[in-house]
Amino acid sequence: MKNLFFLLFMTILLNSCATTNKMTNEAIHHAIIGQNEKSIYSRVGIPTSIVPAPDGGKIMIYEYYSKGMYTTPYKSKVTYNANRNLTGDREGLILRLGENTATNDPKYTIYEKNVSYLKAYLDKQGNCVRFEQNLPKEQLEMYHERFKHYLPKD
Repeated sequence: MKNLFFLLFMTILLNSCATTNKMTNEAIHHAIIGQNEKSIYSRVGIPTSIVPAPDGGKIMIYEYYSKGMYTTPYKSKVTYNANRNLTGDREGLILRLGENTATNDPKYTIYEKNVSYLKAYLDKQGNCVRFEQNLPKEQLEMYHERFKHYLPKD
């Protein structure tokens, strides 16, 4: 019974994620495909970068940064040792210099930075012909709310 409930829950969860992605892609499609560069600026904003495309057009790149999981967790130089010494006394906090210096170095990041993007491909005339994205769910929901009024009425 637990397996059946788990399977049903996972199916609903996966379908809701796929539906959000599909609906957002459709909303973005209707909002920017066929639009000129100025219209895309007004709907999406100023891009992070604009790169020339091989076919003579442009690629407008919108990048979004977020924090992910720890890559190098902070390790303190002060460690706790619960062992007993030779006389039977407990050893407590001990300062050990030189331990874990690599992970405490400032060049290491505590968090991994995740970069997601929305790329709008413009042709030579400056009209959007296609887009691609790898946005997380929160960003997809924001774009869906912003662009849902561009969806055709059924």
